[in-house]
Amino acid sequence: ADVRGARWYAASAPASSDYPPHTLFPMPALSPTMETGTIARWTKSEGEAFAAGDILCEIETDKATVDFEAQDDGVLAKILKDGASAVDLSVGVPICVVVEEEEDAAAFRDFVPEDD
Repeated sequence: ADVRGARWYAASAPASSDYPPHTLFPMPALSPTMETGTIARWTKSEGEAFAAGDILCEIETDKATVDFEAQDDGVLAKILKDGASAVDLSVGVPICVVVEEEEDAAAFRDFVPEDD
């Protein structure tokens, strides 16, 4: 069976041991042919908790605007791509940092991902 679409984003391992446990969410491939996308707007704010199924942001592809839904519960610690920096992003580019505990979110205020 083809399971590539079963989980449509692959979260990376924690980027740095200097930070609390976290996950970098990449720009997801929202269709089999999607290569780039633009974040139209974030529906959650930094520091805001979310549940599985909540919409984190809206992503414009070449064909449609698609809701990017959380697969698990978490806290949006840091938005890495927004506004002018969120246009025509390649699939896989980190777009946000997610943590499990709300108190860990503040540690990412000045976080910058290592070169991708």
